Amino acid sequence: MPDPTSDASARYRIVGTAGHIDHGKSALVQALTGTDPDRLQEEKDRGITIDLGFADSQFAGLHVGFVDVPGHERFVKNMLAGIGGIDAVILVVAADESVMPQTREHLAICELLGVRGGVVALTKCDLVDSELAELAELEVSELLEGTALQEAPIVRTSALTGAGLEELREALAQILLAQPERASDDATRLPIDRVFTIHGFGTVVTGTLLAGQIETGDRLDMLPGESQVTVRGIQVHGAEASCARAGQRVALNLHGVQTGEVSRGMMLTRPGQLQASHVLDVRLETLPGFAVTHLQRVRFHHGAAELLARGALLAGDEVPPGGSAYCQLRLEARYPAIPGDRIVLRRYSPLVTIAGAEVLDPHPGKRRRGGVAVESVRRLDGVDSSERLHHWILAAGDRGLDEPTLARRSGQSSAAFAASMAAVLTHGDIAVLAGTPRQLVARRVLDRVQDAALTTLAGYHQEHPLRPGMDRENLRNAVAAGLPDAVLTAVIDDLVGSDQVTTAGAHLALADHQVAVTGDVLAMRDQLMDAFTRGGLAPSPVDQILGACDDAELARELFHLALREGHLTRVTDQYVVAQRAIDKLIIDLGTRVGTGAEFTIGDFKGWTGLSRKHSIPLLEHLDAALVTRRAGDRRVLN
Repeated sequence: MPDPTSDASARYRIVGTAGHIDHGKSALVQALTGTDPDRLQEEKDRGITIDLGFADSQFAGLHVGFVDVPGHERFVKNMLAGIGGIDAVILVVAADESVMPQTREHLAICELLGVRGGVVALTKCDLVDSELAELAELEVSELLEGTALQEAPIVRTSALTGAGLEELREALAQILLAQPERASDDATRLPIDRVFTIHGFGTVVTGTLLAGQIETGDRLDMLPGESQVTVRGIQVHGAEASCARAGQRVALNLHGVQTGEVSRGMMLTRPGQLQASHVLDVRLETLPGFAVTHLQRVRFHHGAAELLARGALLAGDEVPPGGSAYCQLRLEARYPAIPGDRIVLRRYSPLVTIAGAEVLDPHPGKRRRGGVAVESVRRLDGVDSSERLHHWILAAGDRGLDEPTLARRSGQSSAAFAASMAAVLTHGDIAVLAGTPRQLVARRVLDRVQDAALTTLAGYHQEHPLRPGMDRENLRNAVAAGLPDAVLTAVIDDLVGSDQVTTAGAHLALADHQVAVTGDVLAMRDQLMDAFTRGGLAPSPVDQILGACDDAELARELFHLALREGHLTRVTDQYVVAQRAIDKLIIDLGTRVGTGAEFTIGDFKGWTGLSRKHSIPLLEHLDAALVTRRAGDRRVLN
């Protein structure tokens, strides 16, 4: 067995079977691989496939894993759990029965899932003559006309005699070899299609690795939910391996979870790469003969998951047979889809496949029906990953989106997301806000806040011409309430950097704003300063002085201006002294006691003529200004 982790090993491909019950799918897989894919005793007893079966083989330099699916209509949901993620399909049609109902439904499912290629195996040819075999071929050709498999080769086979098996392998090999390697841009995803316990090892899950790679020792998120698990061991197509890559059938031995906590349909992914959602924006396409009505309950199939959902049409009340429309799938349980995922929808009851859908946005939130919603979703249809990110950021409005949220929504690997973001930022209409994590917002949001900030500052200066500027928090409340802090920070940085705004501590002002005191205002300022100056070191309380002015509001503005400019000094709330009086006091103290000399409060009161009411706070102010310092109950002049 080749080492699955070796670069020289065979190329890995996954092939699924499809077709009506009892047309020989399992027998054909056993004949091709030597492995009976029917693993359940009930399947062997009843002679029909009930659940997924697996086998593998090597030919033409390929290591091919086969996923055998049930053909009975009651087990189509099990068929859907295995058909996703395949590289090609073998459509199995029995020569003695030809095209049957599940032949048609399975083919429709392959079409809806975008299966990339396939071959038709006309089985049980040992039971019919050449004329009946030819008739069956004609019916199959008619069925395939207009589908992705219309050019698929039709190979007559017999699992019993071995006839046609080599031709089938050759036809399958040509299809598989012509296919490109799987894209590596998507986030790592392993849909779980089987869960079981192995004694001595614990929980084991299997699935087809849709994207990325998984190594022994990796920590993985199990979605939906909050569980994290550790990979203790890996098998790739039945062989021990240290690493599994996209396109391989994988079995993982998991640590950190009990078997009963895992179920088919859950998804393993790298921590933080994906997030499950209740709502998906999709383009829905109905099959001929089936319509979908607004809010119709349907069965949602993707990967190995089956969920219940409602199709909320964004416009109209019905999608006619063979029609297409944009809608939201509102899931009854969360699911981690990514853009580009192809969904199969079946009627809630009776069970029949009615439509398919392509996921355009896995985290849109509920939309209001109408043309705006339709247009918003339409813009996501057929675009590349960077265009999708660009649209999401613009549509996010004032708050924008942070990078981790965008990355999870994109469904991309870390490297692919970084490349997409680099492309987005070349547009010039997206701003990157500083912070961890980075926030991305439409440039028009910053432009609008910037215009509002300039207008608000101009209005503030007009209303308060004597103030140095507007407090930053007040500006935020006026122009950026409810927005991320980084928005206003970015706006202010831009305005300061372009010399339109200046900062002074916590205040912001237009660059051309100047505090000018002239005319009647100048006369009031002189009156106010004279009142404080005449009071010396013991002026009247602030409120008394301001209340004596003719315009108390203007007087208060001038008072705060004098404080800011240093003409007045606040000792306590109501005890404010002209700075020239304090300057004179400091000179007088130097003359009386000299540097390093001590004096008492009594000495200070005697020299200044101040009461204790003024002496104590004034000395404490001098201490704080490092003019004096306490030494017990005395002061020392510094």
